[in-house]
Amino acid sequence: MDRLSTGCNSVDKLLKGGFPMRQINFVYGEASTGKTVLSMQCAVKSAGQNFKVFYVDSDGSFSPHRLKNLPVSREVAQRIVVFRPEDFQDQIRITETLENLLTKTPALLVIDSVTGLYRAGLGKPKEVFAYNRELNRELAYLADIARRHKLGTLLTGEVHSQPGFGEWAVEPVATRTLRHWSQLMVRLRPTARREVRECVLEKMDGREVSGPRAFFRISETGIENA
Repeated sequence: MDRLSTGCNSVDKLLKGGFPMRQINFVYGEASTGKTVLSMQCAVKSAGQNFKVFYVDSDGSFSPHRLKNLPVSREVAQRIVVFRPEDFQDQIRITETLENLLTKTPALLVIDSVTGLYRAGLGKPKEVFAYNRELNRELAYLADIARRHKLGTLLTGEVHSQPGFGEWAVEPVATRTLRHWSQLMVRLRPTARREVRECVLEKMDGREVSGPRAFFRISETGIENA
């Protein structure tokens, strides 16, 4: 299997079948745009295909209630291992021990969100430099083990706004580092319809793209075609 299905046909079609294996895939967007729901649904779909799933819940968004709403059996749920780091350094320690847990069984790593604890720990200029260096090192490590193992990597990220040409531009936190290491990158955005979100493809196979998009609906049981 070269790609991991999201469980939503419209998004899978946009991604040419789903999130590719052996690389870093990055999803970012404002709050309540569906990042965690998408991540959990992809985790469940992968576990259902006999993948081992490692879910790093850095935002505290993974909940048993949300998992129960998804079509998941006890057997499938047992293939999902959840980690809850206390701070950014703890997140680094968890990801750096991941290779010891990998076997010949295909695996998926989800970090939701990769920049949540990073952002919370930023303070003095010296700390910013140190955190940027650690984040870059973490992503370099993940890109390396993804290439060498049967591993899919799905990261989510927060956004911040800054002045642009006549409007405020929305970008991922640590955008330069994440754009560098991510081979696939999508942005989730709200639409005029309350329950419908837009998935915009920004990078595919390491190349910047502009225009492709898909729409999905957030329901009680996950994400589905809009």
